[in-house]
Amino acid sequence: MCITGSMGIFRKRCKTFGCPNLHSNASGFCDVCQAKRASEYLHNPVKPYIRIESRPSASNRGYDHSWHKFASDFLSRNPVCVQCGKPAQCVDHKTIPAEIMMDMDGRFDLDSGKYQALCFSCNRRKAGEDRRKVEKYFADKEKLAPGGPSKTFPHQITQARPGKRDIEGKFSKGGCV
Repeated sequence: MCITGSMGIFRKRCKTFGCPNLHSNASGFCDVCQAKRASEYLHNPVKPYIRIESRPSASNRGYDHSWHKFASDFLSRNPVCVQCGKPAQCVDHKTIPAEIMMDMDGRFDLDSGKYQALCFSCNRRKAGEDRRKVEKYFADKEKLAPGGPSKTFPHQITQARPGKRDIEGKFSKGGCV
């Protein structure tokens, strides 16, 4: 409801629930409610986001130039999400999550058979399942080697022992990696 004042300025109802005052402020609040909101903000300002655990950069997590080139080529060959049929927007690791792959090999295996094209919403949905796999993998790894780091990233990885590790971290018999 708009009411024209004596000088032709439109006055509207205040956005505050139950406030009967009229105003012409751009904020949508009358002068009384605007002052009240400002004083509440000064006493309880919005706290800035504080990052508790620093996350390594994308390149330190294995997403280097070769990965970006592989991902763009993969998406051009696979333009449709494999789960819902929408246009694909990202490349996802099919069975082994990225953190486990980086811990096992120290790099991403850029074999297109190990990846799938997903839209962002399907990728977010799958991320929960991947998080559980990663937590289980590192918990099992912690049990096998107590006192070591719970997570390793590319810049922390030491030379691997001969043989390949499977998703549970067990070594298979075979030659050098």
